Amino acid sequence: MRRTPMVRPGNPWRLALAACAAMPSPTLAQSLIPMVEGPGACAVELREVLRLGAPGDPGTIGSRPEITRTSAGEYIVASVENRGQLLVFDEEGGFRDRFGRGGDGPGEFRVPGRIRVGPDGSLWVLDLVNRRITQMSQEGGLLETTDVRSLHGLDFVTLGAGERHAVSGFGQIADALSATTHVIDSDGNRRTSLGAVPVASWVVNFFRAPIALDGQGAVWTTRAGEYGFEAWDPEGGSEPVARLGGDTQWFDPGPPQPGAPVSAPAPSIVISLRFDRGLLWVGTWVADEDWEANAAAAPSPLDLDRLLDTILDVIDPTSGRIIARSRRDEALRGTGDDQLLFGVREEGGIARAVIFEPALAGPDCLATNPSGR
Repeated sequence: MRRTPMVRPGNPWRLALAACAAMPSPTLAQSLIPMVEGPGACAVELREVLRLGAPGDPGTIGSRPEITRTSAGEYIVASVENRGQLLVFDEEGGFRDRFGRGGDGPGEFRVPGRIRVGPDGSLWVLDLVNRRITQMSQEGGLLETTDVRSLHGLDFVTLGAGERHAVSGFGQIADALSATTHVIDSDGNRRTSLGAVPVASWVVNFFRAPIALDGQGAVWTTRAGEYGFEAWDPEGGSEPVARLGGDTQWFDPGPPQPGAPVSAPAPSIVISLRFDRGLLWVGTWVADEDWEANAAAAPSPLDLDRLLDTILDVIDPTSGRIIARSRRDEALRGTGDDQLLFGVREEGGIARAVIFEPALAGPDCLATNPSGR
């Protein structure tokens, strides 16, 4: 991958959404902050940036890819269909290169998943099956491997300069299968655990365990089977420093609807989590209103997205106020750089990734953000 100056699309917010007020003190366990909908005209607007995956490109975008944008403005795509190879696209979406290979050895991948960009521009790649995080140079060379050991990692964030990672996923905690988050060092040693929630086996198949860092250094995690979120001090502590939740009638954790394919997602899954200007942005898959008609067609893995819509919420974490809520008639995912969303569509018989930049739009967006200044 060549090094080029990063050119990012312009941000259309033009709103005074500065950093939130300080988060609650990490020395005290926090009671639940209920999430409430805020009145007013404010919505999440998606601007299409580009599309990846053209006819004739080597490899495939795949049905369940992971995508990130590098510090050079390029896009990296990982999908199980490419057998361990990662695809590289330039700033305009043209195919540029590929690197990596399938296997268990150093620099090899079984199921490459979440990709994060390090502070030096290197890439950190989480492998679900090999249970490790591999650091690659901007040119695709192997730098370092961190063993995640017993944890089936689904997402992670890098802490500091990369000497530690907070990895969320599943593991055996006190002889019970649990959704959990571990902070591990570069040698794979577990430094602390950030909560654990026992889960049923069906949750394992559909929970995505998104994780995010806020501007105060807290690690935010998602509660398995709930529309709820917790902030943790990565240095340790038996209780979260902040909690968001409530009785959300539209959130249905599953199992999948009767009559749906066995590989269909659960009715509701929190799929993406990120912080931007002190606000928590959440993407949640929910059952499409026409899911029964689509399920009857015995869809392929790519067609399973037709069973889903995405609800996009923007939440003030200090008050629990939902500043904006929008529903999109497609399954959207987060990217590894936390600034973009993407969907996968079939065009001309091939899978293409459609990259979006989300922003707040509406006359009441500023008025409904009490923590902005």
